[in-house]
Amino acid sequence: MADPSEALDAMSGHVSALEAAITSGRSKHISASVVQPIARAIATTYFESVRTDLEAVQNRRGLVEEIDFVVQSILQLATSSRERRAYVGQIAELRPYLLEATVDLMKARGTPRLVLSKIERAILETLGAMLPSTAASYEQALRDITQGARVSWRGTATELRETLREVMDHLAPDEKVTAAAGFQLEPDQTRPTQKQKVRFILRARRSSSAAVDEAVATLARSTYQRGSASAHIGASGREIKNLKLYVDALLAELLEIA
Repeated sequence: MADPSEALDAMSGHVSALEAAITSGRSKHISASVVQPIARAIATTYFESVRTDLEAVQNRRGLVEEIDFVVQSILQLATSSRERRAYVGQIAELRPYLLEATVDLMKARGTPRLVLSKIERAILETLGAMLPSTAASYEQALRDITQGARVSWRGTATELRETLREVMDHLAPDEKVTAAAGFQLEPDQTRPTQKQKVRFILRARRSSSAAVDEAVATLARSTYQRGSASAHIGASGREIKNLKLYVDALLAELLEIA
C-alpha cells in the first residue's frame, strides 16, 4: 500500500476490528488467538506503510514515538490471554494519535516532502530545542534546496549564513569570549571574530588538539565569508549546495552531533 494516508485508514480499520473483537464476548479475558492476527495487521501496516512518511511530516515532535509505543504495547498484549480493559486503554490512547497523524499527512500533501538525512535531522532537532528561530532558517534553506529551480539563491545563502552566525553567537557570546584568558581583539576589530568564537567553543570542550581547533575555526570563517558573498552577489544552485555541505559539517562539530 504505497499511499501513507490510505495505509493509515487501513490501520484505523484494523484498530476498529480489534475493538470489536474485545467487546463481542462476555469473558473478562481475551484469548491471544482472537486478537493476535489483528494486532499484527495493525503493526505491519503502521511500520511498513505509515511510519516513515509520518516521521518526515509530523508537526509535533514525539508523535511517531507515541504511536510506536502503543502499537508495540498492543503487540505485547496479544502474546497471551489478557484482561479486556488492557486493550481498551491502549485503543483509547491510540485513536487521538491516529487522528493527529491523519491531519499531518493531509497537510503534507499540499507541500513538497522534505526528506532529511540523519545529520540534517539531528541538526534541525538540536536547533529546534536550542534556537527555534535559527531552526526555522535552517529548515527554510533545506526546503529551498529540495524544491530547486529558484530564480535567485541569495535568500538561501542568507539563511545558511545566519544559521551559522546565530549558533556561534549563542555558544560563544561576545562577553564570554572577551573575558577568556589571553583574549585579544584582532586588528581593526571591535568585537570577537567568527574564527575567535569557534576557537572559544572548541577550547571550552578540551576535546581536540590546537591544530584541529585552528583548522575548524579557519573553515568556519571562510564558510561564513562564502555565505556572505553568495548573499550579496548571488550564487548558483550548485554553489549553494556546496555551501550547505560546509555549513552542515561545521554545525555538526559545534553542536557535537556525531
